[in-house]
Amino acid sequence: MRGNMKPSIIKINYVLDALDEAFRKIEAPSIFNSGELSDSLMNPGVMAQIADKFETQNKHKLSTLSKFGPKNVQFLLEKPRRQVICAWSINAIEVAKKWERAAANPDKRIEAARLVDEAGYDTRVRIDPMFPIENWKMHYEDILYRIFEAFEPERIVLGTPRGLWKTIKYAERAGIDISWTRFFSEDSGWGKKLSFEQRLDMYQFMYDKLHSLGYERNRTSMCKETVSMLEKMGFSYAPLTCNCYGPRAYQWPNS
Repeated sequence: MRGNMKPSIIKINYVLDALDEAFRKIEAPSIFNSGELSDSLMNPGVMAQIADKFETQNKHKLSTLSKFGPKNVQFLLEKPRRQVICAWSINAIEVAKKWERAAANPDKRIEAARLVDEAGYDTRVRIDPMFPIENWKMHYEDILYRIFEAFEPERIVLGTPRGLWKTIKYAERAGIDISWTRFFSEDSGWGKKLSFEQRLDMYQFMYDKLHSLGYERNRTSMCKETVSMLEKMGFSYAPLTCNCYGPRAYQWPNS
């Protein structure tokens, strides 16, 4: 969007027609990720129509990702849908106060996730990007406890900041606070990153805390990480496989 922060809604009939074509042509069960470049629940009326389209078949699933709170999930609660996976991006409270001020606060996001989980949805959480702010261990331990006091996510995705040059350039041009860039110290194929040692420390801490909560290791993945990091953490690398949306992350009926 070249720094344009104003939402742009594609005409819903274009989306529905494209989905009809995709359902006809794509044979392998697939996840359609609606939250990578926008917030899936920004316009509940539009997303309700897209979610209903997925209910016309039983092969493919829609995955939503949001930072909104309970007011934007009513359409999911009023009419439960079997082909929809719900996910929330939930950061530590202090991080959200610094750099996610336009979003619902983390407790509101947790409440929204709890509601759809209780309604029977496959509900997942992204704790991403994790920032090594002062006392970061305390802050991220706190958000884990808040989440698990409310519900147990089906899957958890962890990540650390990725600083693509376009993200930094357009954020700076728009006058947005980019003080988070001070944490970057190395480059990768996914843009600038924290140092390997810092990322490793954060992942190991989070996996240990999740283990202490009784959460299985294979239900957690790391987003957009390097092969060396995956290997260091004891995970096998599968080329052209998404850790968050690939077949290892989502189990299909009869698979």
